[in-house]
Amino acid sequence: MPPKVPQKAKLESKKATTTEDASPLHLNLSPIEPQVLQNDIGDATQRLDNLIAKCRVGVAWVDLLKIGDNLLFGEYNDRLENEAETNKLIASFKAAGIAPMKEASAIPIVLDIKWIKPGMILAHDFIEPDNIPELELIDAKKIVVASGQH
Repeated sequence: MPPKVPQKAKLESKKATTTEDASPLHLNLSPIEPQVLQNDIGDATQRLDNLIAKCRVGVAWVDLLKIGDNLLFGEYNDRLENEAETNKLIASFKAAGIAPMKEASAIPIVLDIKWIKPGMILAHDFIEPDNIPELELIDAKKIVVASGQH
C-alpha cells in the first residue's frame, strides 16, 4: 500500500497550483529551438550538380525522335509523371518553342562512353552553339535520362 501523504503537504501542493508561476498542466517550459533540416533539397541538388559536372564528358545534341526507343526515364527520378506539369511543359513548348543549345534547357543523359562513336569530339560547353556536334552512338542500349520535373 502506498505511503499516506500528510495533510500539510497536500495543502502546500494545492497552493502551488494556484499561484501565477505554476501550471497545473505540467508543461515543458524549456526554450523552443528550431529543428535543423537533415535533408535540405537545395543542398542535395547542388551536391548532385557538382558530382555530375565531374562526370560530364561533353556537350552534344541528339535527335530525340531517332533515339526515343532507347531512352529510359525514371531511373534517377522515380516519381510518377505529373500530367499537369507535363501539360504545362507542352504549352510552354508550343508558346515559346524549345530553347536549344543552352545549359539551362539541356537534359543530361547517362551512357557508357564506349557507345560514343570513336574519334568523335564533343563540345565542352554551349558558348558556341554552331560548334556543338550531333551525338553519334554505336551499340547504344538504354540511355538513361537523368533529369526531369514533369
